[in-house]
Amino acid sequence: MGLCQSNRNERKSFVAKKLHTQSDTQIQNKLKGKDTPIRPKTQPTLNTIAKDHFSTIKTPTAIRTSRRMIREALAKTYSVLNQDFGCSNQDNVGLIQHNVTGQVRTAKTILKEDESINDMEQYINNIRENNLSSPHFNNAIELFEDFKCYYVIQQYCSGGKLSNLCSKIEEDNAIYILSQILDTLKEIHSQNNYHGNLSIQSFALTDQSNNHYVKMIDIYPVFQIKEKNEIQRNQQLDIKAVGLILFQLITNKQITKQTTEMILKKPKDSIYKSYFWFQLVLQLLESKNLQIYENLQSNSIYQNIIQKYQSRYAESIFKRILFQKASYLQQQIILVMNKIFFQERQNQIQRIFLKNDTNHNGTLQKEELQKALGVEEDIDEIFDQIDIDGNGKIDMNEFIFNSCDRGALLNEFNLNVAFYELQRKGFVIPSQFSKFISCDEDKIENEIAIKFNSKRLNKQDFIKLMMELL
Repeated sequence: MGLCQSNRNERKSFVAKKLHTQSDTQIQNKLKGKDTPIRPKTQPTLNTIAKDHFSTIKTPTAIRTSRRMIREALAKTYSVLNQDFGCSNQDNVGLIQHNVTGQVRTAKTILKEDESINDMEQYINNIRENNLSSPHFNNAIELFEDFKCYYVIQQYCSGGKLSNLCSKIEEDNAIYILSQILDTLKEIHSQNNYHGNLSIQSFALTDQSNNHYVKMIDIYPVFQIKEKNEIQRNQQLDIKAVGLILFQLITNKQITKQTTEMILKKPKDSIYKSYFWFQLVLQLLESKNLQIYENLQSNSIYQNIIQKYQSRYAESIFKRILFQKASYLQQQIILVMNKIFFQERQNQIQRIFLKNDTNHNGTLQKEELQKALGVEEDIDEIFDQIDIDGNGKIDMNEFIFNSCDRGALLNEFNLNVAFYELQRKGFVIPSQFSKFISCDEDKIENEIAIKFNSKRLNKQDFIKLMMELL
């Protein structure tokens, strides 16, 4: 049983669209036009992946038809855009859109009577209570339930399958992708677990940018109940699979048993023997234990490639720094909007910040910022611009704020959604900000009072205030 589509006649045009080739922003712009007003919120929006925000909706057992069940469970919060959005090893996956924020997600349908899952209750609990923190693991965001099925909601990776890059990618880019896959596996293995069915189809590109940022989309084998005596052997198979993924990315050759034998039989005779990536493939395929993670940490060539790409990504972000100053209120609204619409990009920025905060004091000094951006010139000017409060330090919010793409954020649809999230009874309420970010509510209230001669900020003034930043 896959995802069923409510209001089929009205949404028939959505199914026909090839949504997997479009970015989230493009989909929002196309689907949320004048004829599609923002709907009243009926469930928590997807502003966080914290476990206490999981939603479980149980429908009456008298409900008999799948069409009714999907309407009662999932469609209270989402509209189905495409019910056949599956990958080769990820069937029953559909594309959905949040009825309030317009965010596009995927939903996997799991039949409660699926005979391939031995202990369904434990399986679902494992998904609900997972504690994997890797940014490259596409965690479940929400979980819905009806009489016959569970629906697991995940982030939609609009960049498409990783396999689309085969033979179209440079060596360093492929190694950077490899490092992300290994980071995810290392965390899974450290919890005495494994994937067990890893292939290039298990990964997708997070978005359509050229930062080559990937996520593991085929997460479900991780939650299967494991045989303890099989753990070590399958962890080794996971690592070998990563080597084959790298080989396939570079060469575009199909992976078979013969492929593996060919690589290992006479590696010195291979046409790829002089390439660093091929040495990594051999190292992964010949790995006998989990020592591979430590070995790569001490590999200077490998580490230099990873550092180069992290710095390059940070630098590309800060090329968007604008010189239009923003008030405290405007800054906090931008931060809220960034969290709603570009959560994954914000996570990337936070990781860059934390990695370069070498003394772990929650701020970046000038030298730390210079290393984070990978630049040497104009650092004084850049630092002064990012240091909004002028205290000689850059905190996390300042770092994130200056990385935000204001041009992408500040449009009519996004501003309408942001106002809806921050208002009560038609006016912005300072206490609503704290649902999304840490901020000074009194400072927000005082600025509203001074700027608008009122303690309340209406929608018209809210939009006008934010459009001043463009």
